[in-house]
Amino acid sequence: MSELANHTNTAHASDLIERNDVTVTNIAARRGARASLDERARATFGVSLPSTPKAVEAGGALIVWAGPDQWLIIQKDEAGRDHYSELAKTFNGLASLVDVTESRTIFRISQARPSPVLSRSMGIDFHEDAFKPGDVAITHVSHLGVIVWRLPDGTAYDFACARTYSRDFGDWLRKAKA
Repeated sequence: MSELANHTNTAHASDLIERNDVTVTNIAARRGARASLDERARATFGVSLPSTPKAVEAGGALIVWAGPDQWLIIQKDEAGRDHYSELAKTFNGLASLVDVTESRTIFRISQARPSPVLSRSMGIDFHEDAFKPGDVAITHVSHLGVIVWRLPDGTAYDFACARTYSRDFGDWLRKAKA
């Protein structure tokens, strides 16, 4: 398991945590540049950008499909390193990039399966055969937009929401995971 996927900020593997150890960059392919963008991504990360709702881990990053021709690039925050600037140089002219680290909150539940309450509330079939490692879904929970993905190694689930609603979503998630 990679350092990025393994970092939980807690002693209890089943706890819910707020990820404050990562940077998040939103990338949107520019019109007509998808093939070149994907080529650059393969050169940078060693993998193609997912074209379907998938999350892949490579090159020190977790790449999460966030809609057609859009991705979240999640990287471990490192002192003195500006991931956003590096990505902006790498994808210059091929994509529009926004550092969304301060506008998104990512919560992690480190368990193999979410609780039945969480499954019912999100309208997602979290069964092992339906929501496999690396799968991504964009959904609403209590009127809040959320992107959820299962880590590629299957050990945890991440939930990204607007930071504005993170307190409410975090409270809801704590109750739903119980």
